[in-house]
Amino acid sequence: MRQYLLQSIVDFVALLLGLILITVVSRITDGHTGTADVLPGLLFSSSLLPSVLVFSLILTAVHWFMRPLLVIVFGSWLMRSFGLFLVILDIFLFSVAIFLVPVQFQAISAPWWVIAIVAVLFNLLDYALVTLVGLNRPRLDGRRAHEAMWRLLERLPSLRRNWFGERLRLQEASSTFLSYGLEIGLADTPIGELRRWFARFLYGKPNPIDDLSTPAKIRVMLQQLGPTYVKLGQMASSQSQTLPADWTTELAKLQSNVPPVPYEQARQVIISELGKPPEELFATFEHEALAAASTAQVHRATLKDGTPVAVKVQRPNIVGTVKADLGVLQDVLALAEDVSSEARDFDVSGMLAEFGDGVIRELDYHNEAYHALRLADNLKTLPLVHVPTVYPELSGTRVLTMEFVHGVKVNTPGALERCGADPVEVTQAFLRAMIKQIFIDGFFHGDPHPGNIFFDLDRGALTYLDLGLVGRLDQTRRLDMIDFVVSFQQKDAAGLASLALRLTKKTRPINVNEFRDDVNEMVNQHVRYAARPSFEGMIAAFFELLQQYGLSLDQQFTLAVKAIVQGHAVVTALDSDLDFVTFAVQEIKSLTLAEVTREKVLETVNQQVTQVGKELLRRVPNLQDATISWLDQYLQGKLVVRVDTQDLTDHIDGLGTTFTKLSAGLIITGMIIGTAIVTTQLWQFSAENKVLPYIAVVMFTILLFVGSWLIWKMLHPPRRPYVG
Repeated sequence: MRQYLLQSIVDFVALLLGLILITVVSRITDGHTGTADVLPGLLFSSSLLPSVLVFSLILTAVHWFMRPLLVIVFGSWLMRSFGLFLVILDIFLFSVAIFLVPVQFQAISAPWWVIAIVAVLFNLLDYALVTLVGLNRPRLDGRRAHEAMWRLLERLPSLRRNWFGERLRLQEASSTFLSYGLEIGLADTPIGELRRWFARFLYGKPNPIDDLSTPAKIRVMLQQLGPTYVKLGQMASSQSQTLPADWTTELAKLQSNVPPVPYEQARQVIISELGKPPEELFATFEHEALAAASTAQVHRATLKDGTPVAVKVQRPNIVGTVKADLGVLQDVLALAEDVSSEARDFDVSGMLAEFGDGVIRELDYHNEAYHALRLADNLKTLPLVHVPTVYPELSGTRVLTMEFVHGVKVNTPGALERCGADPVEVTQAFLRAMIKQIFIDGFFHGDPHPGNIFFDLDRGALTYLDLGLVGRLDQTRRLDMIDFVVSFQQKDAAGLASLALRLTKKTRPINVNEFRDDVNEMVNQHVRYAARPSFEGMIAAFFELLQQYGLSLDQQFTLAVKAIVQGHAVVTALDSDLDFVTFAVQEIKSLTLAEVTREKVLETVNQQVTQVGKELLRRVPNLQDATISWLDQYLQGKLVVRVDTQDLTDHIDGLGTTFTKLSAGLIITGMIIGTAIVTTQLWQFSAENKVLPYIAVVMFTILLFVGSWLIWKMLHPPRRPYVG
């Protein structure tokens, strides 16, 4: 109510000033504008102040209730006209207010263009006064406008685009950007001091935002805008090499320094998701959140058997807000691509689509539970790294229950030393785990910033948290990633340029020779002639170069490089001088050899045999008449294919040829793998017993000759005599 009365007073003053200004101008011009005959009765009548006051109250109410609705309806027009359409809306609202005022004020029979001039002048004066007294300053009370509307939108079917939600979100986001923009822009001016004085005068206390620096104001603005913009801020904070120190410090707080929602709201989320309140599901459940992030907060709890757990609860109404934000950003970037060739070259819409898909997937905690289970299985053989246990029976789309980790962030100064851990050993364990994820398994944590890596004080191990975002690399991309790192180590600018051209999509024609020269210059600056070669610095320069030439890198490859850069930040936080690239190349070799064991080779052969058998079945004509029992026998450890050829007489020759070729392929595969295994064992036996290793060479030659002879015989069978 106070805000409404203050706004009405400002509207009253603005309207009065506008009428006086127009009348004065019309008097000076001696009535040539035509307004001298229209307004004098109003301006100098005894009912001026009461009429203007009543009109101001009605106009303020019209703006409060109708303007947001009109902005929602005509949001796309406002965006495409860069805000100019708002002038038409304000003229319309002014006309509506004139229609609603008492009769004596309606008696002003002014032409429409006069009303339009008065409306425009009023809105300019009104906005100037609102800015001077600070009524449009940001508020840090944590309240959110239109909360009831967002609760309603959350109950609607889960659509990627929601017209009403996007327009509502456009209004919220634009007003937030504008208020913070004015606050930052006017902070060090006399107007800024006047705004702060009015805040103390009107509210009896200063605005808490007065004590914040510019980076802190940007961080708070992103928090108020919601999870989508917080994610963008987190991405910016990961580029610490390009940001000033104070900005990096503030944006880093976006990782976890977010105010939590009240417990009752979190409790309602648990009830709607798991069907029961937390007091029935858990032995204990702490009401106060242990930590809070942009999309969720974590509460400490205890299972019925006494096991401590952490319960991740999604913030209410997040899904609708995120989808609306993505829709608004999609429209904004589409407009940017329409008017800017640079935006088209950078494919900003494509980058947003990739970013949006990742954010939407993170909002379904079933995905995070699966990611945790799979990553735990992949890393179970590595020491000093751990992935928390997931409890699926107490998890859902918006609630995730995991093992409680009693630890500290890896970037906590001196944390490892106080725990008695060796920083170098822990750093090597982390790098080994990251290398295995990216280069060996092709399944990796997509956001391993220091805030997501804890040192478990009970286990003495690094623990991965927040597995909502993961990346996947197929075998080809893993080899490309190895090529990328080795090219850096070997200062191979030509190889790096060729790799970039092979992996990227060209958004416009480029001069390949100039690109190669620039890559060579980049390697010279950041690697060859650098006092201390910086992989992180070269990555930043590499991506800047790709943008300069309009080259779009594969999404998953980009995510892997980003994960490596964030991993480098973890290494820095661990206070280790370990050379990441040299260590990575050595570990890639050792981990690759560790993966080539006899058991895994046999498992691969079995998988290939099964695939060939399935391919053979697909190529058999009239499959419905064939009697197949290969699957049961394969499960028993052998593969025997029986085919009833009663009705296959016309196709037997073709089938024989296909089977012969497939069998030859199997023998080639088996010969290569088997010969390699036998030769390796013979070589090891010769070395252990001090026998000359030429025995292994001779056996390899004999096996190769016998295998080749068998293949030749299979592919050239003896001709059968013709039987008429």
